[in-house]
Amino acid sequence: MGSGKKDCRENEYSNIRALGRYHNDRRWFLAFALSLVSLILLSLQFWNISSTIIPSAIPPSTIFHDAFDLYKHLGHLTPYFVPPNTPQSLLSGTPRGCAVSKAFLIHRHGSRYPHPDELAVVQDLADYIHNNSALFSNPQDQLPDAWSFLIGGWNNTLGTDDLTAPGRKQLFDHGVSLRLEYPNLYTETDVLAGDEDRVVESARWFMDGYYGRNSNSTANLNLVAENDDTVSWITPHQTCSRWDSRLGEDLLLEWRSVYLPPITRRINDTLSKAYPGVNFTEAHVHGMLYACAYETAAYGVGSSPWCLVFEPEEILKREYEYDLQMRGFAGYGLPDGMGPVLGSLLVSNVTSFLQKDAGPKLSLGFGHDKTIALGLTALGLASDESYPPTGPVDPNRAWRAAKLMPFAASMLWRRLDCDEGARIQLILNGASFDLAPTGCESDEYGSCALKDFSNTTRVQAALNLTHGDSRWKSACH
Repeated sequence: MGSGKKDCRENEYSNIRALGRYHNDRRWFLAFALSLVSLILLSLQFWNISSTIIPSAIPPSTIFHDAFDLYKHLGHLTPYFVPPNTPQSLLSGTPRGCAVSKAFLIHRHGSRYPHPDELAVVQDLADYIHNNSALFSNPQDQLPDAWSFLIGGWNNTLGTDDLTAPGRKQLFDHGVSLRLEYPNLYTETDVLAGDEDRVVESARWFMDGYYGRNSNSTANLNLVAENDDTVSWITPHQTCSRWDSRLGEDLLLEWRSVYLPPITRRINDTLSKAYPGVNFTEAHVHGMLYACAYETAAYGVGSSPWCLVFEPEEILKREYEYDLQMRGFAGYGLPDGMGPVLGSLLVSNVTSFLQKDAGPKLSLGFGHDKTIALGLTALGLASDESYPPTGPVDPNRAWRAAKLMPFAASMLWRRLDCDEGARIQLILNGASFDLAPTGCESDEYGSCALKDFSNTTRVQAALNLTHGDSRWKSACH
C-alpha cells in the first residue's frame, strides 16, 4: 500500500487513535456488524414488522414477547400489555388509501386493589404465616431461593377496590398516547364514566394525559349511575335482574378441584424439610395466586415474591380459572342469550356513532372488564367451540382475558374514510382484531366495510334491541 494512502488513512482516523490504538481487523469487524444490523432493520421494515408499526397509541415498552412472561397470564388482573394481532397474520396500522376520521373508545379502569372477598382470601394466607411465625422464621434446612422471603415474615398490605399507582400511570399514559397518535381527532367533548370511584379516577387521569392539567375546564366528565334503575351500555348488567356476579361459580369450583390440589402438594413437599409440619391448604395457595396478581397491580411488575414460587404451567392453570370466571359472568357462559343481549347496548352505541358523518370525531367512555367482555360476546368475537371446566386447557383458545380485557384495557373502534368508502376497524389493546366473525368480509387489517358490518345479523340484532323488549325480558327476567 502506497505511503500517500497510508497518510490519508492516518489522517482519517486521527481522532480515534487519540483514544487508543485499534487493529484494522477490529475496525473491519465493527463495520461489518453495523452493516449487518442495518440490513436486518431494513428487511424488517420492508416486510412490515418493524418497531415502526407498534399498535396505535400504546407505549412500545409493553409489546408482547414470545418467551413466557407470567405477567401476561394473570387473566383480567393482568397489567396492560399489547398482545399480538388476532389473528397474528393481520397487518397493523391503517389500510392504504384510508384515514381515521372518527373513533369510539371504551376504556377499562386501571389496575386496582382486590375486591373485599378476594382480599379476605389473601388475608387468610397472611394470618396463617403470622400465626406460625416461629416456624417460618427458623427454617430447619436450606430454603429454595424463591421461598426465602418467608424467613422475615410476610404481611398483607393491600387495600380494597381503589385505583393503584400503576393504574393511575396506565390511564395517564394512554391519554397522552391517544392525543399524540390521533391529533386530527382532538375533541373537547363530553366524557362518560361509570360512577364507581376507580372508574371515575381512571377517567380523570386519562383526561389529564389527553387534555392536560386543565382538563376539568376543557371537557365535561359526565357520570353514569351504576344501579338497577339506570340503563347504560357501560354497566348493562345492572338493569338485568337475572344477572349475578356469582354466575359461573360452579364451574370455577370444578376447575379448582382439578388444578389446586397438585400445586398444594408440590408446595408443601418443597418446604417440608425446611419447615416440618407446614400445611398450606388449597385456600392458602389460592391466596398466594391472588397475592401475586394484586401485589403486582398495587406495586408494579416484579414486586410480589409470590409470583416466583409457581411453575409456568401452574400460572397457566390459574389463568384458565380467571378466563372461566370472565366467560361465566360476562361472556359466552351466561345463560339464555344474556351475553349478546347485554352487549347489544354497547354495539348499538358504537355503530350509531361511527355511522354519523356529522358530530364529534371522538367518543370517550370508561367502564369495566365486563363492559368490553359483553361487547365482544354480542358480536361473536373471541368465541370458542368448547370451554371445559375440568380441562384440558386449550392453549390456543380465543377467550383469554389477559389479552382481551386486562387492567386499563382499551377497545378502540375506528371509522376509516377510504377511497372505496367508509370502513370500521377494531383496535383492541393496541392490536388489530379481525371483524370477520361478526359476519362481514374483512381485509388484511381486520377491517370491514362499515355498511356491511352494520348489516350483519349480530349488529342488526343489537340495533333493533330496546331495553325492556321481548328479547331483553327473555334473557333478564
